[in-house]
Amino acid sequence: MKEYFNIERIMTFCNYIFYFLCIDLLCVALNIPLVLFIVFIGIKQVATYLPLFILCLIPMPISFCASFYSMAKLIKNKDLNVFKDFFKGIKNSFFQATFIGIIYLILIFILSNNIIYVLKNNISLSLLFFFIVFLAFVILSSINSFLLISKFSIKTTQILKYSFIITFTRPTLTLANGFCLVFSTYVFTLYPIQMFFFIFSLNSFFIWLINRHFLAYLEEKSYENK
Repeated sequence: MKEYFNIERIMTFCNYIFYFLCIDLLCVALNIPLVLFIVFIGIKQVATYLPLFILCLIPMPISFCASFYSMAKLIKNKDLNVFKDFFKGIKNSFFQATFIGIIYLILIFILSNNIIYVLKNNISLSLLFFFIVFLAFVILSSINSFLLISKFSIKTTQILKYSFIITFTRPTLTLANGFCLVFSTYVFTLYPIQMFFFIFSLNSFFIWLINRHFLAYLEEKSYENK
């Protein structure tokens, strides 16, 4: 029994909790525009203020890449330094994550507008289903893109191409990533205050954990690490 309650294990556990908390707070700080939108306008008003909401999401890709990079360090348990890890993740991915993120946000904006238009005008359900599926595909592809950006030094066109291919050819990983997003969003609606401090870091941790073997496989294919 003592081996489970020794001071070293307790300190390690506390360090992990501190790491998760700090990464999440840094992600929240990076996404202040989104936080202000939720506080002053409200998440229920997204459809009404969709262009503004999309603009508020621009820092999201950078924060996810930095969080993925930090979670990779945590899983490897290798020289953990929360601020150094997070800001190195930003430095490594800032321009590419921003550019690719804007491409995805434009697609999300177009598809969301189409969904709203179809719903308001009671147009064909099959068309609505197509736009929803396409939107889900774009969001899931973006996760793969940010994982690849945080891990490898690859050209932007290759990032986009590989992300679409992975989303199609690795359905188990795709569904698992989607489940992480949906489940964390659902829990956040139930416990917003508690989840506020961990939603970014826990999402990033579980998504990286799910994809770590596939990323290791890609690493063996001689892709250059960041």
